[in-house]
Amino acid sequence: MIKQPVLAELQYFVKSVSLLYKGVPLKDTGALVKSALHLLEDLPSTRDAVFDYFTLVFNNAVKVYMLSAEKNLPDPSVDDEAVQEIHEALERLVTSGPAAWCPLISSWCLKLLGEVCKKHSRRRPPPDIRSACNLWLGCSAIRYLLSLSALCFEKLNDREMDECINEMLAIYGTHTPFFDWVVARLGGCFPLKVISSMLAMGASRFSGEFDQPSESEVEVLSYLGLAHENDLRSALKSTLERENTSKQAIPYLLLLAKASETISQALVTVFLNLHDEKRLQSLKVQPKNWPSNISLPYVLHTVAGLLLKIKKNAIQVTLILAKLSTQHSWCQELLEIMFVELETLVLDKHPVPLLEDIIRDGSREILWSSCTAHVPYVQQVAVRLVLLASFKSNSVFHQSIVYLLSVGDQTLTAGTKPHLNALVRLLGGPHGTSDVPKVRPAFETAFEKILIGHNKKTDCWNILHNLVELLKLERATILGTTLRKVNCIGTIQELLDRVLKIWENFMNHERQDTPARPRTEQDDAKGSPTKEPGKRIKSEHLEPESMDTQEDTANGQRIGNECRAITYQDLIHETVRLTECLDIGKCVTIGTGQTLKLSQLLVKYFFYCLRLSAGGTSVPMGIIPESLDESLNRVYNLLSKHCAHRKAARTAALRELLEGALFMHGNLFGSQSESQAYSFDKPDDLLIRLNQKQGIALNAYRATVLHAGIIGQGPKIPTKKAIGPASEMQNHLLNAIVACCQDVNDHQATIDGFSYVSLLLVEMISPDVMYNGLPWPEEDFIKVTMERDLQIQRTFRHSPILWSILGLVACYRPSLCYCSVLLRALCASALHQWRSKTAETLNGQKTDLMYMTTKLLELMALAQLLPPPLSYLHIVLEYFDGPEIAYVLKECVWNYMKDHVPSPVLFVCDPTGFHWRDPLTSRPPIQYTNPLRNTMQKKLTKVGHLYYQMFVGPELRSPTGSGIQQPQTILQPVSQPVIGGMSDSGLKAGPSVPFGTIPLGPGQEPL
Repeated sequence: MIKQPVLAELQYFVKSVSLLYKGVPLKDTGALVKSALHLLEDLPSTRDAVFDYFTLVFNNAVKVYMLSAEKNLPDPSVDDEAVQEIHEALERLVTSGPAAWCPLISSWCLKLLGEVCKKHSRRRPPPDIRSACNLWLGCSAIRYLLSLSALCFEKLNDREMDECINEMLAIYGTHTPFFDWVVARLGGCFPLKVISSMLAMGASRFSGEFDQPSESEVEVLSYLGLAHENDLRSALKSTLERENTSKQAIPYLLLLAKASETISQALVTVFLNLHDEKRLQSLKVQPKNWPSNISLPYVLHTVAGLLLKIKKNAIQVTLILAKLSTQHSWCQELLEIMFVELETLVLDKHPVPLLEDIIRDGSREILWSSCTAHVPYVQQVAVRLVLLASFKSNSVFHQSIVYLLSVGDQTLTAGTKPHLNALVRLLGGPHGTSDVPKVRPAFETAFEKILIGHNKKTDCWNILHNLVELLKLERATILGTTLRKVNCIGTIQELLDRVLKIWENFMNHERQDTPARPRTEQDDAKGSPTKEPGKRIKSEHLEPESMDTQEDTANGQRIGNECRAITYQDLIHETVRLTECLDIGKCVTIGTGQTLKLSQLLVKYFFYCLRLSAGGTSVPMGIIPESLDESLNRVYNLLSKHCAHRKAARTAALRELLEGALFMHGNLFGSQSESQAYSFDKPDDLLIRLNQKQGIALNAYRATVLHAGIIGQGPKIPTKKAIGPASEMQNHLLNAIVACCQDVNDHQATIDGFSYVSLLLVEMISPDVMYNGLPWPEEDFIKVTMERDLQIQRTFRHSPILWSILGLVACYRPSLCYCSVLLRALCASALHQWRSKTAETLNGQKTDLMYMTTKLLELMALAQLLPPPLSYLHIVLEYFDGPEIAYVLKECVWNYMKDHVPSPVLFVCDPTGFHWRDPLTSRPPIQYTNPLRNTMQKKLTKVGHLYYQMFVGPELRSPTGSGIQQPQTILQPVSQPVIGGMSDSGLKAGPSVPFGTIPLGPGQEPL
């Protein structure tokens, strides 16, 4: 039985509410609210009537708010005490009361929100969820309802929560779109369940009659997805994997993604997760069960449009589809549809989110790695994307080229070079436009990458090697092809200064990384570089060492099947190969500075190869095995092409070659210094201490202990004589000189080149600047230049390679004329020494003087500076004694050269362009031959056969000296070129030839 106070409260409540429904205003609203709250707590059976009253109160408060909002007035419901008291009472009931109140109150709140929003939104409908939230949350009554609902959701268990969600979605189905903002707002309390329920409900209702789901679904899911991305992805993933909804889920989700950027981005992430988990194949796609208006072409066009609008991870999805094209043909069809639309947008200069991801560096690495894929279609798709992105940003084009140049082929099988295929396609530029980005900035960036990161040897070698392969491929293609139009060769020629800088840096770093070996007895036997007093000496490392460094070994930078570490040696060789691929001097004329730098580097590389050979690394080595002959042939080819077009190039190359052979790399050619190197590591003693060591007995013994040396280290230590150049090393150097000087099309240019070699030798060997002319002075003048002559002789003794160089010069007449001062100095010093008492002949102990004299006469005969019979002096000299040799040198050689200046004027040029002296017109007078004739007559028992050939035979054949125009030979025929003859072909510098190979020429005097 109801208690009397409760009954009175009930009567008062019923009476007051009846008056309200009749439109009679109450005098005390607060008393009615308190009565209703007491009934709700004390008499639960009246809760429906109480909630109806609460609904009336909230409806009135919202109505007042909407009227005020239309007039832009503040919310008057803020001061409504009835609304506040109801909110506080219900909040206490939820937090402190029984748990059974939570479902009831939440259900009432949701229904009331649906009714209020539907009723009042028609007067002022908001355009979207965000506008609706701004409108309704401005009302305090609506805020109280939302807070009560959220508070009730926290107290619900799982079953009650599912019931509450279903009730909310049911209200959403009947009150949409006015209730959308409530679902979006309250869905944040349990977003995963709300989103999953909405997706399941939408997929189950989807029939395909419309092109897309309702706008309210899209807006609610998008609003929840922005705030709860992970929950949206989980809900999408579970929807895809659910078997009972798989028939309609995929087209429904595609249409949702088409309408919402948030859902499409989340769907892409789900696709990538399924691909990473290798679960794509487990999805059951059944196009036959789709609605009739959702066909496969429609889906393909829809997906293509989605890919173009996605801002993140669209590139990854595109590349995955390209990989799947080998299994599913529709993937390739989809991508072709996408590319058609993409190219249209790009050419019309419309923004494309898909390409913006590439421009922002979001997916460049993935795209670049796909450019080197082994699957052709994947590579094609990646390259097309890069080219289309190049329309928006040239940096994408340039950076892609640099990346492909940095890719190595060590992991690829033989014959497959996908990175080069992609590079060639990329260099052609995008189709459909003439505005192709320039290639030069990409090559500049690649070269700068090498200059900055020279320690990253793998990347450096890959760039250089790929450039070499690219240039070779360009040379092999026919005219008019895309690669020829790009003209990579011309572009790199414009950047020749960068290439030369890279080359120089590699040479310097290789020399720094090469550890210095301690000298051994074998090194001393081989010799050391010659250093002449008063000459400019360049200090360089002379011993070849292994090029392996420890920088990349520690980092694991390996390449090749043998896992051999890349060294600076490999980088140097590859840079030279790159230079060889350029048309230096033919198409593009390089500047003077680059010309001189290239000549210097070519010569340095030449000696570098010789050092490697001398160090025992002549066998093919390196990443690309190459023998010494192949490397040297490349140097000869480059020197020949380079020096043939620029005189400055030939000048610089010859100077570097001769300086290197004589001073910097003399040990390669058997040169020897005068004394061993002194050690400067020892601390210097005080001069007073050194003087005290000498004692006081110096003057007493009338002796001196002063010596030529360094104080504290003793006198100069005599060293072994020079061993002379090996035949291979000698030939390498001579071939390099010939490559610099020889011009196939212009023989006069060849003569000028060897004439310059003569002038350089005079400049480097002669220590004085005076008395270096062509004429030979009187014999008495030898006293003035004796010191200089001895110095020149010492230079030839320490650097035997000079004889080979002069022999080469002598073959190209009249180039040796410009070395007259050297020949004069050698002859003067030989004449002086043969006159001394200590001079000995061939049978004696000292043969250096005989060797020098013989070589001198050979050179003069080879260069036709001495006519017959004086040209045979080097043969008969070994049969003479010292005084006889001195007599012949003075009377025959010195006097003849004094009266006949060795000038180029003495030589005539035949129609073939060769210079020579006619023996018939250049026969020496008898005053120059009689001393030799008389000396040989005294030794006819030894030199009779030579005397007949030199004097008797020629006189018998030509009694008058002018009867026979062509030379005749009474010796056996030989296959080698004649020495002193008119032909220059095949002549080489070397030791004296046997007597049997000497031909007899015309113009020889009779007995």
